[in-house]
Amino acid sequence: MIVAVLLISFILEGIISNVIPLDSLFIPMFSVVALLVTYPLFNDNKIKFLIYSGSLGLLYDLTYTTTPFINTFAFLITALIITLICKFITLNKLNLILIVIFTVLFHETVTYLLLCLFRYRIFNDMTLITGLYSSIISNVIYSYIVYIIIEKICKKHKRKYVK
Repeated sequence: MIVAVLLISFILEGIISNVIPLDSLFIPMFSVVALLVTYPLFNDNKIKFLIYSGSLGLLYDLTYTTTPFINTFAFLITALIITLICKFITLNKLNLILIVIFTVLFHETVTYLLLCLFRYRIFNDMTLITGLYSSIISNVIYSYIVYIIIEKICKKHKRKYVK
């Protein structure tokens, strides 16, 4: 189920980003959101989670960007933050929105800093701020939908989703 959610999110992100203009309020980051929502399915296997995260980041670099390994590092760093957050805060419907907002903002900031650090592109601060607020709405909605779907599938198969 983990691979299916990650791949569907990855493909859907590509489709949505081709349909919606980059200056809209609905910038998708479904791959990052999928990492967060699927984290409980890894059953505290952090190494496996980091391998999936790095692989998804590398696939993202190869498919959607021309920045070799920038997203691989960003996804790995974001995955480490997800493991830390989920260590202290239970992922449930109430906490999901706050955790998604923090994770998306963190991932956007890390990506921005990595792009600037490696001088791939020089951005101004408005680029970062615009990217931060424009990616929250669609990702919160998407995370909630995926969370409910995973929760229902786990209940159907009598599998525990969150601790």
